[in-house]
Amino acid sequence: MGLEALASSLDDFRARLSKIPGAERRVRPYRGEIKGVLTRGEFVAGIGNAYADEILWAARLHPYRKRTQLTLEEIDRLYEAMRATLLDATEKVRSEMREAIHLKPRDFMAVHMKTGEPCPRCGTPISLVGANQRITNFCRTCQPGGLIKGM
Repeated sequence: MGLEALASSLDDFRARLSKIPGAERRVRPYRGEIKGVLTRGEFVAGIGNAYADEILWAARLHPYRKRTQLTLEEIDRLYEAMRATLLDATEKVRSEMREAIHLKPRDFMAVHMKTGEPCPRCGTPISLVGANQRITNFCRTCQPGGLIKGM
């Protein structure tokens, strides 16, 4: 397993995702679409499908962008969105669950499982893509791009 998401430093996160000259390479950079990379336990532990949708929405990154096409600024934005989303969710889940540890509160989420509802940021209907038995919810306006070539 990778580092816990909230225990990862920005430098380690960058080194795992980017081709920064001189960055320490303890691990190979991950390939594929950024949502798939985020949900791989060996990259960072503790991010599942739902929270990946939320993190990518907060970072304004399309879930099907290739990891190799992210800029350093986008990687930094992704790291900050990951931390903020998980810290906020931890607080909300703790307050909703209390003693009922069997609950999985998700009503506070912005895009996950909100297909067709207006995006909380821009009002565009939330999109749904299903692939490999996994659903992905995102805003096509706030998270433009997808599989962009030449960026």
